[in-house]
Amino acid sequence: MKASEIMERRNKIIALVLTNGYLSTEEACQLFQVSNETIRQDFLKLEKQHILKRSHGGASAFESDIVAPIAERQSDNFNYKYLIAKKALEYLPQGGGVVGMDMGSTVSLMADLMEDTSGYLIITSSHPVLQKIIRSKNRLYNLGGEYNPIDMAYQGEQTASALKKLSLDVTFIGTSGVMNRGGICSRDFHDINIKQAFIQQSKKIIILTDSSKFTTTSLVEVAPWDQIHMIITDSRIPESIAEEMRAMVELVIV
Repeated sequence: MKASEIMERRNKIIALVLTNGYLSTEEACQLFQVSNETIRQDFLKLEKQHILKRSHGGASAFESDIVAPIAERQSDNFNYKYLIAKKALEYLPQGGGVVGMDMGSTVSLMADLMEDTSGYLIITSSHPVLQKIIRSKNRLYNLGGEYNPIDMAYQGEQTASALKKLSLDVTFIGTSGVMNRGGICSRDFHDINIKQAFIQQSKKIIILTDSSKFTTTSLVEVAPWDQIHMIITDSRIPESIAEEMRAMVELVIV
């Protein structure tokens, strides 16, 4: 079997485990039409990479890595996310401009606070951002694509292709756990291409993330810190990590 086929199968295993929390060996064998030993080797390799953990009869996700619906994620650390989102408004281009807004709970909160703004063209694939920006006096461009109900966002190659035709002044992006990682991360493979396209097409990239993300890990590294211009986070970030971040990127703490 080709290395690319093995990698594709393992990526699908990761996605299933992170979305559902658990995947049995028997179910994996049936889904991928491979032997019990092949799946056992897949699980063993992914456990060594600290992506999932083997359990009796299958594999499960680390509790912090299970992908919860965005509505649930938004309630986590709400007060801190609100302060971060409010601070982010200060970094909108003065006098208007083209603004990218990624999916994610903190970015969605920022959109909620933009009801009284005007003069911006908002580019997004996030359904919650669409619903909130439409109430403002800003122009709105939906990137389109296939709807993902967990992330409440439109994703896929069509989404990334539409984004690559645009030029943005600034983009606000979320991230999942970045502990011991060299840049922003994602728990969802569908999200990677969209974030990377936003970064490529934007003059300025601002990460909105509560401090809990600096003490948890995540699945896939999306982009290195040297592609990020600013991070806005909250005061619970450990000072040692804050110093490390300041050496690589502008850090704003609320």
